[in-house]
Amino acid sequence: MAAGAAKRKSTLALLVALMAPLALGACVAVETTAEIAPDAAASRQFVLRQGANLAQASLAIVSVEGAPRSIAADFSRRLDGAARVRQLAIVDAAKARYLVRGYLTASPTEDGAEIEYVWDVFAANKQRVQRLNDVVEVKGAGDDPWALAGEAALTSVAAKSAEDLAAFLSNTPEAAPAVAAEPPAEAALGYAPLK
Repeated sequence: MAAGAAKRKSTLALLVALMAPLALGACVAVETTAEIAPDAAASRQFVLRQGANLAQASLAIVSVEGAPRSIAADFSRRLDGAARVRQLAIVDAAKARYLVRGYLTASPTEDGAEIEYVWDVFAANKQRVQRLNDVVEVKGAGDDPWALAGEAALTSVAAKSAEDLAAFLSNTPEAAPAVAAEPPAEAALGYAPLK
């Protein structure tokens, strides 16, 4: 009888040990979707859909963070120009279907620097619907990676960012290409038999 009780205690202790992480996980408050790392499918690259109406998938660039203030301001001007070339509809945040927050980082590499950009795209209800990101390599020498991010690098990052945003937005329901109406089916000609 004592052996059975000891076995039950040991089984109970094992179950508690196995269930504790699950119980603790349930106690963690889940923040907004924007703070949850996206899965691999959520960060996939998009291809620009031909015939898409980007005017219907309007966006507002809410912020660009991570870069020094002067670089962020210069980058924002370049991004604005690149977005207009790609016919992105940039509007006021109150009127936008999508809100976009950008993050720029520069890190030293062996032969220069890499500039990484991340764009979190939110629906008007402020739920993140997509994360777009990529890295642009910059060749050069120096200790400050932002110093290597000259005009050409910022222009390249702005152009790539605008391309990625246009490709994503072209695949949204609002930008769906107009479907050409099919011509009406021709009525079959009938005849009445001669009498």
